[in-house]
Amino acid sequence: MVQKERRLGKGRLVLFATQALCAFLLFHLLYAELNFKPTSSSQQIKLDIVVSGGRQILSDWKLPDHAIVKKFDDDHHNQSIQFLLTTLLKDEDRTKLDSTGFACDSTISSIVCVTNKPVKIAMKTLKVHLQPPPPNTTATTIIVRPYAMQESPYVMNYITPVTITTADPPQPTTCDHHHDHPAVIFSTGGYTGNVFHELNENIIPLFITSRLFESRVHFITVDHKPSFIRKYRRVFSRLSDHEIVDPATDPSVHCFPGAVTGLKFHKFLGINASESPQGYYSMPDFREFIRQTYRLRTRSVFEMQNPPILLLISRQTTRKFLNQAEMLKMMEDLGFRVIIASSAKEMSNVEKFSRVVNSCSVMVGAHGAGLANEVFLPDGGVMIQVRPLGFQWGTDSFYSEPGPGMGLRYLEYRIEPEESSLADVYGRDHPVVVDTASVAAKGGYAAAREIYLNKQDLKINLNRFRETLIEALGFVGRHTKISDRSIV
Repeated sequence: MVQKERRLGKGRLVLFATQALCAFLLFHLLYAELNFKPTSSSQQIKLDIVVSGGRQILSDWKLPDHAIVKKFDDDHHNQSIQFLLTTLLKDEDRTKLDSTGFACDSTISSIVCVTNKPVKIAMKTLKVHLQPPPPNTTATTIIVRPYAMQESPYVMNYITPVTITTADPPQPTTCDHHHDHPAVIFSTGGYTGNVFHELNENIIPLFITSRLFESRVHFITVDHKPSFIRKYRRVFSRLSDHEIVDPATDPSVHCFPGAVTGLKFHKFLGINASESPQGYYSMPDFREFIRQTYRLRTRSVFEMQNPPILLLISRQTTRKFLNQAEMLKMMEDLGFRVIIASSAKEMSNVEKFSRVVNSCSVMVGAHGAGLANEVFLPDGGVMIQVRPLGFQWGTDSFYSEPGPGMGLRYLEYRIEPEESSLADVYGRDHPVVVDTASVAAKGGYAAAREIYLNKQDLKINLNRFRETLIEALGFVGRHTKISDRSIV
């Protein structure tokens, strides 16, 4: 059921005295911690490629461009816009759309409202004016915050609402611009600026919602962020043939043959093919779309030559690898060629960094290091997440579940208490180290975040981690002869 205003002020951030509630805390910990800030220019460390004969700076490292990929034509290209709008809904909602021209679909994470009849959108007021209701019928007004994290009260408070109404405007509204294709309205606010959230709440939902229109759609972005638009300009240009409309700079009235407000969300970094419009798209389809968009040349790790390349994403603020030099030596001894990514600025260049990731067989990083870049790995690649203390509750559905859906292997290395810098600060037997759930139970989310996200570094047990790397080598088809001796 669609509510006239989704006021999600009821707090879900409760004390975590039980295992289930601890899992809920993890949800917020993982979401918020991903928003690490780029290092300042004085702190920046260049992205290097570690090779047996020295180092090559990433800024000098190039991959050959491919020919520009043309937009595809599907069998449904000639289907009517009105029909394609209808496919975004199911069952009762689709029936309602067919009969009234307007309906909404609501889930815990997203709300999507669709009209397959002409609309007038007043950019200045962010009001979508539907066709008036029949005589003697009550007008309908619905307010939507078009961002795919409806379950988070904190985030939704910062998303600009869009009003959808059948009520007559106070003054007659005339069209300043007429368009032949429908509009898709969504927010680029929220947690944009962080690669996980950009993909999870914007790019993948936008693909699900708009891909079936084959670029015959106009994007209207509330909470418009130019940096986000520039970062993913290739994606936007492939999903739409038109310039993006920014309501903050365009006070006019635009008229469309239909409109979609909000983006469809299925699951973390994933797509349920059974829920996508007409079952057209799946996560492999999205990965192929990304490969074409960024001209990524490697489809599978089994096309790659020896030695296998490992990408180590090295945080420079918190959750640093304190014994990184020893980790690098071990990786090279096992037969890996290692790329070290440590500059947030360089990693934010999607067009360049996607090619770096696509050249690798294995990606390693601590939680919060930009692991969502796994979408650029070749099929059969391995993503290894190093999980610090404070992240031991339940399954990490942010990464462990999406990996197989992308055609990737997911491995996890959970640190032991003695591998955390917190053991040195508080002592090995302190509750902060041995009973991480108690920190949240007593101090709430803020206390847990401060300790486990902001004040923890990692000293990896090389012998234990070595076994994880050997497992990864097996997955990517590299059976290097490895000494049985332990690391000392």
